Amino acid sequence: MNEIAMWMTHLHAEGKANRTIKDRRIVLTRFATDLGRPIINATTEDIAEWLGRDDLSPVTRSVYHSMLKNFYAWAIATGRRDDNPILPIRPAKRPRRQPRPITIEQFKRLTATTDVQLRAMVLLGSLQGFRVHEIARFHARHLDPEARTIEVTGKGGATYILPVHDAILAIAHRMPKGYWFPSQRAVHIGGRTVTQRLRLHMIAQRVPGTPHCLRHFYGTELVAGGADLRVAQELLRHASLQTTAIYVATTDDRKRAAIDRLAA
Repeated sequence: MNEIAMWMTHLHAEGKANRTIKDRRIVLTRFATDLGRPIINATTEDIAEWLGRDDLSPVTRSVYHSMLKNFYAWAIATGRRDDNPILPIRPAKRPRRQPRPITIEQFKRLTATTDVQLRAMVLLGSLQGFRVHEIARFHARHLDPEARTIEVTGKGGATYILPVHDAILAIAHRMPKGYWFPSQRAVHIGGRTVTQRLRLHMIAQRVPGTPHCLRHFYGTELVAGGADLRVAQELLRHASLQTTAIYVATTDDRKRAAIDRLAA
């Protein structure tokens, strides 16, 4: 078993989410392929050259840097290396993200579809803040109509019980009793399929952005409706309040009102 496979085994033992493990395997395997030899023997120069490619964005460089740093830290801890070759390389500075929520009118267009599955995807993303992979594996048992709650397992395998929106309860009786979005090849579709379906729907409805903009809409509407950042943080399931502050945009109307209040 090579070092990448062994690290994956350790990540499984630590209880890391399957999606996290899969992403790390893909990145490290790509690095090994580009390097042409086992990455356990990579030098600082090898890593700098790989991370410095023109086709990588600052965010991608930062993510790859973190994965490699963790891999080599594991290699040191298990006696496979004496040093961490990535330490002399600072992670790329991530640009400050600007939230891109859809508008109310765009939300209305997206939910006007007669495709029940597609409408359910939009509602879970925009009224519950679900990420695409969370939408993909949603099951009828995750909904408790009597308690008016919804269960979701998010990043890191953490499970949350949250209040459910009335629109989700209303559409539930039209959805399957098992997984809401079943697949012919597996028990349910994957996050990529959800992304593809929502993206095509957004294009058809002239809504710019990506499916994650539905989650941004959820966050901004929470705050615009009176929720403070701490409540929004809990509903968005963010570990850091700083992350919530990035996701929650001040609406254009509020910005405009602030300017209008200035003395002429």
